[in-house]
This record gives sequence, structure tokens and C-alpha cells, in this order.
Amino acid sequence: MTVGLNLPAGFRFHPTDEELVMHYLVRRCESQPIAVPIIREIDLYKFDPWQLPELALYGEKEWYFFSPRDRKYPNGSRPNRAAGTGYWKATGADKPICKPQTVGIKKALVFYAGKAPKGVKTNWIMHEYRLANVDRSARKRNNNLRLDDWVLCRIYNKKGKIEKTMTSNQASFEHEVEDEKPRIHLPDPKMEIESPQTHLPNTSDSDPRSTCSDHASSPDVTCEREVQSEPKLNDLDKFFDYSFDFVEDPFQTTGPLSDPAQFEAQYAFSNPLQDMFMYMQQRPL
Repeated sequence: MTVGLNLPAGFRFHPTDEELVMHYLVRRCESQPIAVPIIREIDLYKFDPWQLPELALYGEKEWYFFSPRDRKYPNGSRPNRAAGTGYWKATGADKPICKPQTVGIKKALVFYAGKAPKGVKTNWIMHEYRLANVDRSARKRNNNLRLDDWVLCRIYNKKGKIEKTMTSNQASFEHEVEDEKPRIHLPDPKMEIESPQTHLPNTSDSDPRSTCSDHASSPDVTCEREVQSEPKLNDLDKFFDYSFDFVEDPFQTTGPLSDPAQFEAQYAFSNPLQDMFMYMQQRPL
């Protein structure tokens, strides 16, 4: 990212630790001009690390800033490491810069999202360069919270990308907001689609031809066999209710059995009965 800089083609900014201290930090603390103002001056501890790349004047995978540094307590010498929504935590030992005489001190820090001591460790790293052998007692006597006017900071993500890290509270809050959004409930594809005939009015009472087959397509309607009513007295029942005046000779030629054709026409017997009576007539006496 390059903002308002007139840099030559192929320019790359990869200074060593000694170059950062001698050519940039020392000059800035002594208010001397820098040939190319490629490092921006901001209060780095007011931002989260993933916000800093957009604020830098130059950088692709690492970004440089001049930043003031404050005290954590008015009468102490510990720096205040709270920044944005988290804090920077020192790791490893301090490294002296320049030999044989130490000019600067390099400190490595890791950003933790959330509040100490339960912050979430991130992949954001900061190398902080400060001047060595600086008398800070005068500011301490004046009850001034400023620990250093300027330190030089190099920020980068060890995964090589700009990633935002949320704390567990922030993640749960966003999850609750997501739950409040309206959702469209789609039907389960495994469920059978309800037939539109289910909502049709029941006409079985008005139409005697209506049976349970009219509702067979509906899964909510239980189809039972239609129970037929008791048959009315048919002609056969009338025959058995007929009081026959039988005589001792059942094969007489008079009475209701004397004329089979007339009997069949009157009572409409089926063929087996007709054959039986015909056989009885033809039987020799």
C-alpha cells in the first residue's frame, strides 16, 4: 500500500534493525528530517492490529509506524500495552541494537484479543524499537504519563494475511445477532407433499357414490373399507317365508312345486336350484 509517496519503480522497503534505529528512529526523536517520509506517525495503541494496514503509508506484508508510548501507572516505568479491543504482550528477551555501543532495544510482542489475562492469542506480531540509555525520570517526576515520545513499530501477521480475531464474547454476540435474523423454513424433502384434495369438502354424505378412494392420496386420511348395510329381504327370503302346504307325498303334481317354470319366474332362483328341482321332477316314482 502506497499513499502519496513518489517512489521509484521496483522500490522495496526492507530495512535492517540497525537501519531502522540509526536512520529513522534516531532522526525522528531528534526532530531531524527523513529523506522519504515512508513511516507514518500515529498512536498505535488506539487501534487493533488488523486496522493498521489501511493506515500505513507503505507496506504489503509488514507495516511501519512511529508511535508514542505511555506509562501504565503515573509513578511507574511499565508501558501501557492496552490497544484497541485487546492488548500487546511481550515475549522473549530484549535484543540490543548496534555494537559495540547499544543504541536501541528491540522487543517482540504478540497481540491478544480481549481482556487480560483471558485474552485470545492472535497471529499479529509487533517488533518495537526504542532508544536505549534515555533518562525518563524527569517526566516521571512531573507526573506525566508519557513514557516515550516516539518508538518505531513494525507490524505483521505471521500467516501473511490480514485476519481479524474475535474474542469468545464477540463471537457469541454475533451469533445472537445472526439468530435474530428472519429465516425461511423450507419443507423437509423427505416429507410427503400434502395432496390438495385433503382440503376439499367432504361430499360423502351428499353423494352416495363417494367412497374412501376419493381421499386415498391424502396421508392424513385413514382409508377404511366401506361397510355395506344389511341386504334387504330378497325373493329367496320370501320363498322361505312362504308357507307351503306339503302333503305326505312331496312329489305330488299339485301345489307350488308342480310347475317349475312358473316357480322360477316367480321366485327367480339361480340355476343350481333349478337343476335340483328339475331332477326331483324327473325322478321316477
